[in-house]
Amino acid sequence: MSFINEKYLALFIANWSEAIRTAKRLKSSLERLSTNFPLNEQTLVNADEDLFDKLDAFRVRFSDLQDCIGNKLFRGIIKLEDENVFTMPDILNAIEKRDIFDNIQQWKTIREVRNSFSHDYPETEGEKIEALNLAYQTAPQLLLVVNNIQKYVKKYQINLEKI
Repeated sequence: MSFINEKYLALFIANWSEAIRTAKRLKSSLERLSTNFPLNEQTLVNADEDLFDKLDAFRVRFSDLQDCIGNKLFRGIIKLEDENVFTMPDILNAIEKRDIFDNIQQWKTIREVRNSFSHDYPETEGEKIEALNLAYQTAPQLLLVVNNIQKYVKKYQINLEKI
């Protein structure tokens, strides 16, 4: 078994719990919205409040999970392994080497999707539709990253809950 810095283990496990909770909710959103995607203008024109609530929940869950993974779990792995990497590009390079995602561009795409509706929710219906469709298509990749993290840290015999 490889060395881990025990000082960061409790924090990593707490962040993992947050990620799993959010991943389960995102997965639920994907299932509840499966008949609505891909979205088109007619879908939104005819949408009731229930659909808008589901879309908002999906958007928030996608953003929260991406943020938790990128800002907490990736850094947590680096800290657990006592590696001195500080910049986000260096962290992404280190995580890519651990086969947690296919390549850095895959993660950058997930981040761009999150940013497309996270900070400034798109104003036009067309922009909303495009951003939500892309997020819906990308969400399985985000969930796969969670699974890959779980597989990676398994070598440390850390018992992590699965989605």
